[in-house]
This record gives sequence, structure tokens and C-alpha cells, in this order.
Amino acid sequence: MDIKQIIKEIGRGKLHARHLDQDNATFLYRAILADEVDDLSLGAILIALRIKGEGEEELLGFYRALEAFLPQWAGLTHTLIIPSYNGARRQANVTPLLALLLKKLGVKVFLHGIHHDLTRVTTAEILAAMGIFPAQDHQQAYQQIVDNGFTFMTIDKLCPPLAKQLDLRWHLGLRNSAHTLAKLISPFTADSGVRLTSVSHPEYLPKVTQFFLDIQAKALVSNGCEGEVYLNPLRPSAIQYVDNEKNTITEIVSRGLPAQTPLAENKEIATTVTWTQDVLDQKCPVPLPLREQIIGCLVACGRMTSLAEARTWLTEQGY
Repeated sequence: MDIKQIIKEIGRGKLHARHLDQDNATFLYRAILADEVDDLSLGAILIALRIKGEGEEELLGFYRALEAFLPQWAGLTHTLIIPSYNGARRQANVTPLLALLLKKLGVKVFLHGIHHDLTRVTTAEILAAMGIFPAQDHQQAYQQIVDNGFTFMTIDKLCPPLAKQLDLRWHLGLRNSAHTLAKLISPFTADSGVRLTSVSHPEYLPKVTQFFLDIQAKALVSNGCEGEVYLNPLRPSAIQYVDNEKNTITEIVSRGLPAQTPLAENKEIATTVTWTQDVLDQKCPVPLPLREQIIGCLVACGRMTSLAEARTWLTEQGY
């Protein structure tokens, strides 16, 4: 199938457009990532996909194409992959706290995301204010996570072709399929580690959980907060656990209560850094929804064998 035929299939509007099968979706996204699609056609494709939404086979095909542009590291025990591509719009960005607290609790964390956003406070900006800077290449990132249990990579270093697709948002004024895919990727082989991801719309939840079953990857999926993966402290959702070994999807964390403890007063970097450090230093309690999410992560990553064990152990650690 050629590019013109693809545009014809997907560009007939919300009611009449057809989803591509996996093979054609792989062909299309491989061509896009390899910069083989002219700008006019690319714009038409991205807008058409935005209008109709990605089908399950399309999402899988796009990911299969993307795998060729990602590292495939050997698995490490107790590893969690955390994406951060939105940042804070209204309330403080809690992703840095989630990542650093899990690292402190013995979970290896691979954190990836964007440098900056013109309208939001990003995880990269908060980490930089804490003296934590992104790895400059794949080798450095892998060595950091082996040696220290933590690394952060920006997407332009992790996967430049995907970064280019993400940046088209600022030209088109709309997000595109790359924003969905960025939250699904991992530098490890599909059966290694646990991917933490979120959806912004409820109808995407079954699509994303099925995606992880299809690629045989472990994942924790929930409705996030302003596009980030942490549970909203004020309106926490449930978390679905995709277990590739058992081929099951279960609710590992139920919809809980809002935070009853002080949160960061605003989204500003200095305020967020101070509050984050206070929670890490046990001067301020972990918000209840985040604590439940951490408990789920400890179990899914194999750090603990049950939710009850994780909950008791976390209390013993002072959190």
C-alpha cells in the first residue's frame, strides 16, 4: 500500500475512515520515523489519525515500527519505566517525587520525557532544580541505572525520530500519535521491567491494557493527572495491572480517597522542589493516592510479594 492509498483509507472523517491493519500501520510509521514521508502528506496523516483515533492494530503496528529505533537492553530486576511528557498545568508535578521515592525504596527507575513545554512545568525542569540532569546517551543511561538504580533520559536522546514527531505539536497546534506512543515505550526488551503509563480518556484504558497483553509486557495503567502517570491526589483512579506471565488484567489498586495531607501549594518549580524534598526526607507525609500507587509498583516490580506486605514494609520505612 502506498502513502496516498493510506491517506485515502484513514482520511475519510470520523464516521467513514478505516483503521489500518497491523502490517500497513507498521509500514506507515516506519516511513514516518525514517523521514520518508513528505511534509504535506505527513500533515494529512497526523490530522486524519487525530480525528479518527488509533485502532488497536494501528497502535500495535506503530509500536512495532518504533521498536527498531529504540535500544533493547537486557532486563534488570525490580525495574520500573516511567514516562513524563506533559508536566504540570494547574497543580504541582508529582512525577519526580514518585520516581525518586521508588528509587529510594529499592526499585530501579528508568524515567524518560521531554526537556520543556511552553505551557507547563516539566519533570526535567524540577529535576534540574534538584541537581539531577539527564543522561547524554544510551550507554550513560544504562550504566547509571545499573550503578545507581536511577536514570533520566530526554526523548531527543532516547529516540530522536520520535522526538521529532512530538515537536510537530508546536507546528500543527495538536498532539499526534507520538504522544500516545511515547508513554508506552521502554528501552528494555518487551518482557523486562514494568511500564507505568496513564490514559487521559476512559475509552483508551481497554485499548492500552490490550496493547500490553499483545506485546507481552508488564504494565500498570491508570487515569493519570494532567497527562502525567501519577494518580491525581484530589481525584485518584484505580490502577490496572497487566501481567504478561499470567496473561491477565487485574485491578491492583482500587479507586481511593483524595489526599488528606498537605500538597505543594502551587506548581512553581521552587515550591515543588521544596515539597518534594520534604516528603523524601519524611518531613511531610506521602499523599495517600501516591502511597497506594507506590505499593502497587512495589508488588508489580517484584520488590514485594503482596500488597499487604508492601503496605506494612512501607510503614516500617517511615512512609
